[in-house]
Amino acid sequence: MKIKAADLLFVRNQHDDLDEAIAAATGDYIHVGIALDNYSVIHASGRYGVVIQSLTEFIENSGHADIYRPMTNQVDRVISQVQVFEGLPYNFSFYPDGPGLYCSQLVALAFKGVITFNEQPMQFGDGQHDISDFWLNYYFKLGLAVPLNQPGTNPTDMSHSDQLEYIGRI
Repeated sequence: MKIKAADLLFVRNQHDDLDEAIAAATGDYIHVGIALDNYSVIHASGRYGVVIQSLTEFIENSGHADIYRPMTNQVDRVISQVQVFEGLPYNFSFYPDGPGLYCSQLVALAFKGVITFNEQPMQFGDGQHDISDFWLNYYFKLGLAVPLNQPGTNPTDMSHSDQLEYIGRI
């Protein structure tokens, strides 16, 4: 399968604690990156911030990725819009105005004016509580309130866009 510029690479739960908490609150996809071409990906991660990596390195770190192709002829615009964010830190707070960017926040900004990914009230539950113990502890360590119901994006919601076409898995 050939990856094209602006394809979105959605990563499923890898089953560490953070992945489990994200999956419980938002769904199966816990991470998303954007192909810059068929060899490189830009994404925002807690480990690197906003970084460009080879596709090979991205897949090695993520396991498999599901590829979704945006239905747009404005690929060059998306790529030029996303590249300006390289080097920014990761937004660990997930607050809309927090420093840096988290992965789906990066994607939403990259596609601004091309595809609208609607913000949703952010959720931090686990099926039993509105805010899981994981997220209570996570935000306690940050010294911040949990941004429950703040506007935000997440990879699973993005994957449901009718402006994306599922291509396959790599």
